[in-house]
Parts: sequence; C-alpha cells; structure tokens
Amino acid sequence: MRIVIVSLVALLLILAATPSALPPYQTRLSAAPSPVDQAKTELNTAKTHAGFAAASDSLNGVYQHTGHAVNCLVGANDKRFDKKWGNVCEGQGSGVLTDLKSAGARGADALKIAEDATKVGVDALNSKDLTAAQNGAKKLGGMLDDALKAIK
Repeated sequence: MRIVIVSLVALLLILAATPSALPPYQTRLSAAPSPVDQAKTELNTAKTHAGFAAASDSLNGVYQHTGHAVNCLVGANDKRFDKKWGNVCEGQGSGVLTDLKSAGARGADALKIAEDATKVGVDALNSKDLTAAQNGAKKLGGMLDDALKAIK
C-alpha cells in the first residue's frame, strides 16, 4: 500500500513539473471575429478586386473582378449573388451588407456607402463599353475605400 501511495505522489510531482501540452486558457478559446472585422476583411477583398477590374484591358476581365466585388458585398445568401463569379470572400463573413447591418451603429454609415457601391458594381456589370465598365469599377473601388473609412 505504501508503494502505491509513494508511486502516486511521485507521479503527481512529475506531472506538476512537466509543462502542459495545452496552451494557456486565454489562447485556447479565440473569439469569433466581430461583424465589423468581417466587413473590413470583405471590403478589402472587394476593393482589391475592384482595382483588378479597373485595370483590366478586357470587358470580360472587368466583369469577372467586378462580379467578385459585388458578390463580396451582397454575400452568398443574397438573391443578387451570382455563382458564375465565384465567392472570393468565402469564409470571411456573410457579405459586407449583412455584416454591416449586424454591426449596428458602428456600421451604419459604411452600410449606406456599401449599398450605393453595390448599385455601381451592378451597373458596371451591365455596361457593354469597356471604358464605362472600367470607370464603374474605379468608382466602385473608391466607394469601398470610403466605406472602410466610415466604419467606427
């Protein structure tokens, strides 16, 4: 019996002296990104693609990247989401408009700009003229930058 107790005490001392394989509690539980953080990430991705669209030398290139930006704005659950453009913002949030609505007052000013930017993007996608589509994409990029600045 004495050997069992001594063995248990020794085992407990060894375990107490050995660093835990688990990280500290604070780092094990990471909070999900806030709607504001998600919207910022999506806006940056959409802005990047608006820049690609504005710089494209073909109408199809402008359409492709403008479609990416619009899909980031509306999110995959929106009726305006077009699967043919893909979802370059997948995993970043629920769509800029949805995430800014969820952010409440912090996202209200940016939401208005993002809604207007969505219309500009859709107009660029409907343009049959390369220069007009590029200009629409450029305007879209500027509006997305403004939306980022408007987030509180």
